[in-house]
Amino acid sequence: MIFVLTVLVVPLATNIAGNTVPDRVRPYLWLAWPVAALAAVAAAVLEVRRPQGAAALAHAGSGGEERLRHAAQELAETVHRQWSAEAQTRMLHRPQPLQVRWSSTGLPVAASAAAVLGEGVVGGRPTRLRLRGGIDDIAGKYVRLPRRQLVLLGAPGAGKTVLAILLTLGLLKHRRAHGGPVPVLLSLSSWDPRAEQLDAWVIRRLVEDYPALVNSEVFGPQAAPRLVTDGRVVPVLDGLDEIPAELHTAAIEALDQIAPGRPLVITCRSEEYETAVATGGTVLTTAAVVELEPVGVREVVVFLSAGGPAAELRWGPVLAHLRACPGGPLAQALSSPLIAVLARAVYSAPTADPAELLDSGRFRDRAALEGHLLDSFVSAVYAQRPPPPDDGPGTSPPQYSPELAHRWLSFVAAHMERHTTRDLAWWQLHWIFPRTGRRVIGMVLELLTGAVAGIGVALGLGLGVGMVAGVAGGLSAGLVAMAPSHPGYANLQIRGRLRLLGRKLALGLSVGLMMGAGAASAFGIAAGLGFEMGGGVRSAMKAAGTAGLSAGIAFAAMMWLNAPADAIRSPSVQAFA
Repeated sequence: MIFVLTVLVVPLATNIAGNTVPDRVRPYLWLAWPVAALAAVAAAVLEVRRPQGAAALAHAGSGGEERLRHAAQELAETVHRQWSAEAQTRMLHRPQPLQVRWSSTGLPVAASAAAVLGEGVVGGRPTRLRLRGGIDDIAGKYVRLPRRQLVLLGAPGAGKTVLAILLTLGLLKHRRAHGGPVPVLLSLSSWDPRAEQLDAWVIRRLVEDYPALVNSEVFGPQAAPRLVTDGRVVPVLDGLDEIPAELHTAAIEALDQIAPGRPLVITCRSEEYETAVATGGTVLTTAAVVELEPVGVREVVVFLSAGGPAAELRWGPVLAHLRACPGGPLAQALSSPLIAVLARAVYSAPTADPAELLDSGRFRDRAALEGHLLDSFVSAVYAQRPPPPDDGPGTSPPQYSPELAHRWLSFVAAHMERHTTRDLAWWQLHWIFPRTGRRVIGMVLELLTGAVAGIGVALGLGLGVGMVAGVAGGLSAGLVAMAPSHPGYANLQIRGRLRLLGRKLALGLSVGLMMGAGAASAFGIAAGLGFEMGGGVRSAMKAAGTAGLSAGIAFAAMMWLNAPADAIRSPSVQAFA
């Protein structure tokens, strides 16, 4: 609708304002009034029917406290949906999770038990912290820590990220029953502790991952910074080892400088964390440090055979081999939770035969087995499978071939590797293209828009002049237009947004003046080249100025209407569709 108003109604209004509408069109201009009336009625109906919960929250509470509580609740629900879906995708609970154990680390990287537990928590002065547990009680053990600061270590593929996901879901469950801050799982790969303070980075990531938080009308001004600084968020920071190695020591020092008692969870590879502590001599002085243990053969056997008799039959030779050779290459490979999960995913199809893993000629050692499972994963998960029989037409997710999936994922992975990041937001995918390419695409789209807009100008000044003016105006808009920083929607609410409209109008008029100047220049060039000007050059210049003014108002309206979502939703394309 906004596009139509911009490229059709605005040029028509320009011709009316310039008194350049041809005589044959004038008898029909009265139709514009009933159309405008209908549009006004439709806008009024949409305004009345717009949910009032957001508007009420916009004015509720002293200092926006109610809106901030609403932001925390919306964030908690979104995080729960997001990571519940991820747990389902990773099949963490189907048919049952792999039982991974953890315990207090024996590495020299932890503070004293007295510092972690604090005074008066236990009798006497504890000399050693003894924490043990599994994936089912990690949240319960965490909330009993007095400082609620935890470092989770493990070997590559030991299940640190999975445990961080389950901890996040467990803390959300605890929050529903007892209240408290919202756990938010974030990848640490983009943090530079030398250039950005931790809270500033967490705030930036919250806005990037949950862009609706910038909607000050619904969640109050500076919702993301207030959530962090008020202690309403528990950062669950995954992958300290993913930032450059030379920053590990600085990162630990920065983490140790946060306010005492601030809840925090960090995951890192054991070797990298031990090296960083040994290099800098700094430990997190109030954080408990636990380490994931390798998965035993018994747990792997239970995990692989949990799909019922059919799965146990298909996995039978492999399970027998694991029991007979608990120290062999296959048992060593499957002792990593990542590899065990990959094995079950790769051989989940009824036609797949996991017994091929016993081919000692193909798989001479642990590395060969791990490489095979990693290479086969994408093909296995993107294999064409028929939808369930109860799915109706149009309800099944789109099917992509493994070849296409591999090509696209390789492209995205190569881009992320070039930019040394592990963070990816779908609404920022346009940044994958080079800056020049993005600008060219944007200008082409603006030129096409200008060409359509030129049709309206052509009604009064001729086709040649109209096309030149439209293309020039589109080119001017393309030079200043920018892609939105967050997904949004058209907000038709007027109450409480007049000041914002004034700011956008000032900016839009500036853009309109630039577009009008471009169109006027085009008219001058056209006149110099001998084009016929209906009404003369003065009339054409007048039309150019009016066109710029109208386009600027339309541009301001589009900026004013564009607003972030008024509910924090799971960051997927469908959530903002």
